[in-house]
Amino acid sequence: MASNYVETKSLVPIIPKDKFDEVATEFLEKYCPEALEKPMPVPIMDIARRKMGLKIVPDFRLSEDFSVYGQICFTSGKVPVYIRESDEYVDITVKRGTMLIDPDTLLERNVGCLNNTIAHECVHWFKHRNYHMYCNGAGITIKSSYNYPAQKLDDSKQAEWSDDDWMEWQANGIAPKILMPVQTVESAVRDMLNSSAVPNPPRWWAINQLADFYKVSKISAEIRLQELGIDV
Repeated sequence: MASNYVETKSLVPIIPKDKFDEVATEFLEKYCPEALEKPMPVPIMDIARRKMGLKIVPDFRLSEDFSVYGQICFTSGKVPVYIRESDEYVDITVKRGTMLIDPDTLLERNVGCLNNTIAHECVHWFKHRNYHMYCNGAGITIKSSYNYPAQKLDDSKQAEWSDDDWMEWQANGIAPKILMPVQTVESAVRDMLNSSAVPNPPRWWAINQLADFYKVSKISAEIRLQELGIDV
């Protein structure tokens, strides 16, 4: 599936919210088509490493207050990381295609947050490279600074958004749709309900099961059920 979108003068695609599932499908058609055919946890770390050729480095704290979970480097150069022991930022040298992941993303959050962070950075690499390669000066990095649930931008003020606003909004919205493809979620829920030993299980049970199956957070699973109108 090839998608063409209007771009800002800085080559940032203007992708409307109702096209996020389309972009997620485009991503999976290229990197993991089997995830569109049957319910399965999307192997996003394997996709990032083997299919996209990105180097994942989970060794450095990216911010003092743990407000930055992940960071993608579009060119080679130096980026600052936070050293807790000395309470200071130091520069490290990175190569193009390096994805930095704060180790506490898993240790202090959960595997769902880790997977969503990786998917988020993959969206940046998939859709936002042109901006950072050609229009962002040094173009070294984009910091994905969101706490889950994602920071919300006021859609009614899109005319005032910066390029960074557009890119973060898109990555925040598209990442969960890659991990829970529209093509399979309803089937996954149906399979879970059919295999349940409890008749008419409560909604929280379905949310927990969906989160465990797709390796996402419970909040992300609940939002996905709501936006797809799946009533359980």
